[in-house]
Amino acid sequence: MPVLPKLSQAAFQLFQSLRWRWKLGIRSPQLRQRVRFLRRFRFTRIGGRFVGITLLVSIAAFNTGNNPLYLVLGMLLSLILLSGLLSELALKDLEVSRRLPSRIFAGQPVLVGLTLVNRKRRLPSFSLQVRERIEGLKQTDWPSSYVLRLDPGSRVETFYQHTFSRRGVWQLQGFEIATSFPFELFRKAVEIEDPQTVIVFPRPAPVQNLLLWEQLSGGSQLRPQAGQEGDYLSLRPYRPQDDVRSVHWKISAKRDQLVVRELERPRSQAIVLCFENRWQPRGESPEAHRNKLERAVERCAGILTYLIREGYPVALATLQERTAFGADLAHQDRLLTLLAQLTFVGDPQLNSQLADPSAGFNLTPQDRCVLLAHPDQDGKSAPVHLIHPGLLLQFIPIE
Repeated sequence: MPVLPKLSQAAFQLFQSLRWRWKLGIRSPQLRQRVRFLRRFRFTRIGGRFVGITLLVSIAAFNTGNNPLYLVLGMLLSLILLSGLLSELALKDLEVSRRLPSRIFAGQPVLVGLTLVNRKRRLPSFSLQVRERIEGLKQTDWPSSYVLRLDPGSRVETFYQHTFSRRGVWQLQGFEIATSFPFELFRKAVEIEDPQTVIVFPRPAPVQNLLLWEQLSGGSQLRPQAGQEGDYLSLRPYRPQDDVRSVHWKISAKRDQLVVRELERPRSQAIVLCFENRWQPRGESPEAHRNKLERAVERCAGILTYLIREGYPVALATLQERTAFGADLAHQDRLLTLLAQLTFVGDPQLNSQLADPSAGFNLTPQDRCVLLAHPDQDGKSAPVHLIHPGLLLQFIPIE
C-alpha cells in the first residue's frame, strides 16, 4: 500500500522540475514579465472518468498483485503524464496581441483582431483557445477565438466578436490561452498580461422632431467651406467620393488630371448641446431613473452626431464642463468620449453632490443651444425654454 503515495510523489516532483526548466526556456524578458506561470488546471468530463478508472485499476492491482493490472495501470499513468507534458509544451512561448477598432459603441457588436505568435523553434501548438479577460465580466462571458494549429515560428491572424453592454471605461486585463491537447483529459490555461483601457461610446439614438436654429431665426450666413452651392471657393484634386458634376473639365484637361471646383455653402449657427446631468428622481425608483438618464445620454449622442454630420459647429456643456466648438469627426469623437465618461451629479452610487444646488451651465448670451434637461415640476415642457437672460434654448425633455 505505501507504493502508491511514493509513486505519486515522485511523479509530482518530476513534473515540477520539468515545468521549472520550461519556465527558464522563455527567451524574452518582456514576455517573462507578461506571462503568469501559475496554470489553471481542471479535468474535462472525459478526463474525470479516465482518472476514476485509473484509481479503480490501481486499487485492484495493489489488492490482487496481478501483473496485467500493473501493466494497465502503468499505461494509464503514462497517458496522464504524457497529456500533461504535451499540453505544457503547447502553451510554451506564445505571444498574443489585439487590434481594437477606432470606435466602439455600447450595444453594438465589434470585431477585435488578434495576432497569435508561436516563438518555439521546432514544436507546433495545437487546439488553442484564446480568451480576452475583461474586468467586470464573468469568466464564462469572456469572448474567445479558437486556433487549431500554430506552426513553430509562425503567426496567425484571428478575431473575436463582442458586444459591450454599457457605455463607459472598460479595462481589458489580458488574455487566457487554454488547451486540452492531446487527449482532452485536462484543460490547462496560462494567463498573459496585456492591460488596455477601452472607451465605449454611448449608442446614438435616432433624431426626431429636432427644431434647428435656422428654423427659429429664418436666416443663414455663408461659410468659407466646401459645399455644393454658393460662390466659387477653390480648386482641388478629385477624390473618389466626389460628385462627377463638380469636376471642372477645362482645368482638368489642362492639368491632365481631374480637378474639382469647390463652392461655399450656407453656414449654420453654432449650437451648444446643454446636458443637465443631474440626479433628481421624482417619485420613481433609482433604477428607472438611471435608465431614463442613460436614454438621455444616447439621445444627446444621436443629436450631436446628426448636427456634426450636417455641418453644424457643436459644443457640449454639462454641469461640470464645457467644450469648444467643432464640426469634424475628431471633435465628434471627443464629445462622445465625454458622454461615455459622464456621471450624474448627486448619484447615490458615486456619493457626489453639488456644493451649489443652483449651479448651471457655463454659457453666454450669444450661444444658441439645444437643451436636454428635466421637465418642469408640473411635468410639462415647452418647445422653447428660457433659462438665462438673453439666452434662447430649444428644450427637449430627457424622457
